[in-house]
Amino acid sequence: MKPVEPIRQALMIEASQERTFHTFVRRLSAWWPIEGRAAATGKPGDVRVEEWVGGRVYQAGRAGAERERGHVTIWNPPSSFAFTWEVAPGAEITEVHLQFQRLGPALTRVVMVHRGWECLSTALLDRYTGHAGGWLAALRRFAAMFETDPRPRRQAADDEPR
Repeated sequence: MKPVEPIRQALMIEASQERTFHTFVRRLSAWWPIEGRAAATGKPGDVRVEEWVGGRVYQAGRAGAERERGHVTIWNPPSSFAFTWEVAPGAEITEVHLQFQRLGPALTRVVMVHRGWECLSTALLDRYTGHAGGWLAALRRFAAMFETDPRPRRQAADDEPR
């Protein structure tokens, strides 16, 4: 079997390293594509990270059900974070490594490497392409959280009836 390359993505965020790191970890549900992925039961809720080595990465459904997706393997805020990722229910896992590189006071490069695909069963390798495209879309949503609204702000007086 041909070796499977890790999925690699990188993007620039116009924000401090600290803000970028904490937004990534603490606001996962705002940009992570959880639509249609309910926890064990119920509707999709939040994606959460327990912020320590060994902490869980999990989905918490609105009905209270939780689905564990992985565990934190590296916790080095605000510069790096890694976790195991369960590609499908069961014992087969991959690893996601993130680096948050400070390039300036308000500029951070985020590098994501999702590896371990070569260890999966052949039946799960079809998920590779979906995850590659999924990471690209998810990280674009993450980057959009830092973009400013180009529309002019209305003054309070503009809201008053005339």
